[in-house]
Amino acid sequence: MKDAQVNNTTLSQSMQQTIEFSNLDFVDDIGELMLDATLDDGILKEIPVLSIIVGVSKCIRNVYDFHFAKKLIAFLIPIKDVPVEEREAAIKKWEQDENYRGKVGDTLLGMIERCDDTVKAVWLSKHFHELVLKRNKPRLFMRAEKVLSSLSIMDMQAILNMSKDQFSHLKENECEPYIGSGLFQNPQLTSFEDGAVDFGKRECLPTEIGYVIFHILKGIPMTDY
Repeated sequence: MKDAQVNNTTLSQSMQQTIEFSNLDFVDDIGELMLDATLDDGILKEIPVLSIIVGVSKCIRNVYDFHFAKKLIAFLIPIKDVPVEEREAAIKKWEQDENYRGKVGDTLLGMIERCDDTVKAVWLSKHFHELVLKRNKPRLFMRAEKVLSSLSIMDMQAILNMSKDQFSHLKENECEPYIGSGLFQNPQLTSFEDGAVDFGKRECLPTEIGYVIFHILKGIPMTDY
């Protein structure tokens, strides 16, 4: 890991350093430590962004920072086993987009802050893992985040309880909560193989980004990406 000069950096820079260079082996244990008392110096040096949040006191002293730190740790856990070299390479590729040069840390922090709780932070991380770290598709990742941030955990969990076939052909009366989020298209008439149309039934088909989100969170391979 590169020596991060935490006291001389911003929160966004420390976030980017955490993703690119940090040993994340400790993140599983940090939640318990946060509830305990002060955080160990060694752990703080490994997680620069957490070091910025807790400051010189080495403990989290307000509710906002505590909840943000919990979401931050939840985001880091799913990517902790990705080698540092792969994380660094993926961030460098993202920064090749001139719109995000020097802004990747800020972008990730904003996304984590918008998560309702740790469940959404984990979902966000799974998309980051698949779309940014594995596939070099940061723009697709950002589209997915906008959809996830617009849905309640209960609505998203209802989607994840569906089978692949149910999700691919959602009935009109079941898709209303999801239309505005971008997860599904507007209701369409059901067509049959012979060209006939059933005017009595309409269904909602998933959008491109809806397909991506469903497959990532269900752990289904995406053959089209």
